Amino acid sequence: MSETIKIKVPASTSNLGPGFDTLSLALDWYNEFTFKITKEGLKINQQNSSNLPVDKTNLVYRAFCEVFKKLNKTPPGIELYINCQLPLAAGLGSSASAVVSGLLAADHLLGNPLKKYEIMSLATKLEGHPDNAAAAIYGGLTISVSFDEKVYVNQFPWPKELLIIVLIPNFELPTSISRELLPPKIPFGDATFNISRVAYLLSSLLNKNWEGLKIGFQDRLHQPFRKDLVPGMEEVLNEAVSSGAYGATLSGAGPTLVAFVTDKNKAESIAKKMISKWEEFKVKSSYKILNVSSCGAMVESLVAK
Repeated sequence: MSETIKIKVPASTSNLGPGFDTLSLALDWYNEFTFKITKEGLKINQQNSSNLPVDKTNLVYRAFCEVFKKLNKTPPGIELYINCQLPLAAGLGSSASAVVSGLLAADHLLGNPLKKYEIMSLATKLEGHPDNAAAAIYGGLTISVSFDEKVYVNQFPWPKELLIIVLIPNFELPTSISRELLPPKIPFGDATFNISRVAYLLSSLLNKNWEGLKIGFQDRLHQPFRKDLVPGMEEVLNEAVSSGAYGATLSGAGPTLVAFVTDKNKAESIAKKMISKWEEFKVKSSYKILNVSSCGAMVESLVAK
């Protein structure tokens, strides 16, 4: 018998303005991974991308092997198919999707010995931060916290009415570069600013106080330092809000921008205005209007006799 494991992992937008490395939201846009178990060796096939490693340095394979290492077992050979729908280095959780797919595939193959929090800890070890992986695994809006070498995740209700405009520019921005610009220390006032915005954002979401989101999505911890890497970022975000969005932020480390609306027709209009504004800064972009992925990564197993 041979086994094939198929996994769909959602995109994610993290931070949501003030919730740096803490808040993340799963989106209904997916990378797809197929693991065909073989006796030995590694073969990687990729669709919609030619930039991913096809050897043992591939992030999906590294994550796959991490589970076997934790459980002191030897990984089998695999033939891996990656259908890369999410743009790379865009702030939409593409690397988290790779990590989560490898971990879940290995865990499933071994009979699901790991708890979710153990998978989260391995994902955080590989990713360096828990937020995107939390959304990818749990789905919906997640709040993740690292404490005492463990990762804790809570899900928070996301209003179904609230749609997400995802605006993707035609350039990449690796997270490692974007993080280099962040200061080692921040003023006390900025910390207070962000704490209040996270609390106000979550309470506004819970109470469906749409106008309150304009305050809740504000940030002083990371966006001001990253704006020079994303030409026209502030102007495009302001254009979204002035055109009717309830808030707009940098998605993760960028360069993708996201805005939040409740009217799909208005979303189309706002997205087009954001595109036009970005063109003033010589940045071409495209957009998607997405719902939230409430269930997170999905695993399907096929056994051939």
